[in-house]
Amino acid sequence: MESKPVQVDFGERQLEIEVPGHAVVVEFQDPPFLPDPIGATRKALAEPLGSPPLAALARPGMRVAIAFDNPTRPSLPQQTILPVVVEQLLEAGVTERDILFICANGNHRKWTRAELSAYLGPTIFDRYWPRGQIVNHDCSEPPGLKFLGITERGCYVEHNQQFLEADLMIYSGNVSATNWGGYTGMGVVVGLASWRSMRSHHCYHVVAHPDSCTGDHTTMLYRSLKAEVNAYIEKAAGKRIFYIDAVGGVKGRLAGVFAGYTPEVDTAAWRLAETFNRYPVPQADVLIIGLPARFAYGDSNNQLIAAVGALVPPRISVNRPMLREGGVIIGLSPCTGWINPQTYPSYEEVVDLYRRYHSVVSLSDHEEEFCHRPQYLRQYTHGYGYHPIHPFWLFYEIEYALNRAAAVIMAGTTNPGTFRSLGIIPAPDFAEAWRLATKFVGKDPVTVVAPSFWSRRLFKFDVQT
Repeated sequence: MESKPVQVDFGERQLEIEVPGHAVVVEFQDPPFLPDPIGATRKALAEPLGSPPLAALARPGMRVAIAFDNPTRPSLPQQTILPVVVEQLLEAGVTERDILFICANGNHRKWTRAELSAYLGPTIFDRYWPRGQIVNHDCSEPPGLKFLGITERGCYVEHNQQFLEADLMIYSGNVSATNWGGYTGMGVVVGLASWRSMRSHHCYHVVAHPDSCTGDHTTMLYRSLKAEVNAYIEKAAGKRIFYIDAVGGVKGRLAGVFAGYTPEVDTAAWRLAETFNRYPVPQADVLIIGLPARFAYGDSNNQLIAAVGALVPPRISVNRPMLREGGVIIGLSPCTGWINPQTYPSYEEVVDLYRRYHSVVSLSDHEEEFCHRPQYLRQYTHGYGYHPIHPFWLFYEIEYALNRAAAVIMAGTTNPGTFRSLGIIPAPDFAEAWRLATKFVGKDPVTVVAPSFWSRRLFKFDVQT
């Protein structure tokens, strides 16, 4: 069988592997970018969708809360958009002291001064940090949260109090492909939620539901619950959330900016995103994913993050599942299995807990317990660690591919045992991983390779029928 070389992500470097000559290699390609992103931002704020212009919404004496996507997303959109937003607020008579910036980190870790400075840039950070006007959201701090009620389908709505009580609520976000909803958007729902609120739509029975294991944002259960919560927040608060969403490519370079109310903003942003985020592929017998040193939730030496890297991509498919039932996934990573106890305080214990059960759903019985562990909460509140409930979501999101695949193989790991405990087969190198894969799918499998899925930009697998 003819073969061809492909360079794939492998920790801090690229690794050359040999794949079948007929393998489909798919990588994100940048769209045309805006020639004047600042001008486009001003235009979006002046001509928003479904909303009055920002300048008409702002008035002297208003308290304004501006929430923004946390630094797991590209920084360029925030450094482009936020200065323009502030400029228009000040021109409308809002005073600098009445503007509060909230990092919408959901149940991710809080971010340090240095990280927020690098993310926001000097124009915003140097101006507002010294007066305490840039803060991290805390998903566990009762005095900082406000309970609004329960939605029709049972979602618990409890969100950041300072944001909800502002006279003008603004959210600046990125729109990109994701397994959490098909596309990102409506960032308030997750980024400013309490852990109890997040549990309503991040729980096993939503994340592992068949209607959530797809990249189709128009039909996803998880996406529809987000829309339900967003609408409930606005009705309970008695005011609308003004969204500014950037749609872009690698490193967050802007292809479009949309402002206004949802669903109008989402519809327009997703329409543009659909023009460059869908990549035709056949349904694969074997899916090969390169894994960089850091992506998604951080350090891929953490075996649970590495597992997410290999097992999440099959969820981001449209038309039909991109991995056939009984197919094989091969991830490539030099993962050492080291879980940083400062950054991921509860991960090790949740991984150990998983070893005790036959199925992932059993973990959900322990969510409440972990969310009240003083040592984990202390690390989250004061030590820049992920919230104790976070690893539960990761197990819920990897179950789909674990169940669909006949085998998941991690090639190149230096700590084989850490993957065996997750139901993943370790292999010393790609050649051995390929040999193992062919035992399940035969000698000439339909093969799809995503060499830089995490290091460039996530995309949707458009599976051809």
